[in-house]
Amino acid sequence: MNFLRTLAATFFIFLSISALSQKQLVILKNGHVQAAFKEGEYMRFVMKKNHRHTEGHIIELYDFYMITSSDTIQFKDILKVNIKKNRGPARWNKGLGGLLFVGGIIYLGVDQLNVAIGINSSSTPAELFTPMVISSVGAAMVFIRPKYKRLNGIQYLQTVDYRSPFYQSAN
Repeated sequence: MNFLRTLAATFFIFLSISALSQKQLVILKNGHVQAAFKEGEYMRFVMKKNHRHTEGHIIELYDFYMITSSDTIQFKDILKVNIKKNRGPARWNKGLGGLLFVGGIIYLGVDQLNVAIGINSSSTPAELFTPMVISSVGAAMVFIRPKYKRLNGIQYLQTVDYRSPFYQSAN
């Protein structure tokens, strides 16, 4: 009976170690994770040669290539990756687009508050046009995002495991 407990404990220890060893494929840009793909996930990308669209489930990840359900792919041969489903939500409070979006809404709100208090006379359509254009340009910058992420010297693919600081940190 003692032997069976020792055997079961050893089995569960090896099982937990193998569960930690799952790798991820991340797109890094300036040290920040743009998107992350795990083994078993579906991935679409465009190859450099002939701009061929390829897709498939990631079966296994290695340092310089991956095995998918359709082919073995070298990371250096990938031109761009579809990240539509693997990125975080749009952030309206970050960057220039967020500043324009929120700034246009605040500008319009302050203007309407001044009209309501009686500081200014009623707003003309020209006064309403400026904050609406500013806010809509900011909204376009925040909410319209490209489907594919092009890989170049700044953005690149890298495999990471559980010891990496980039593991499971896709936003």
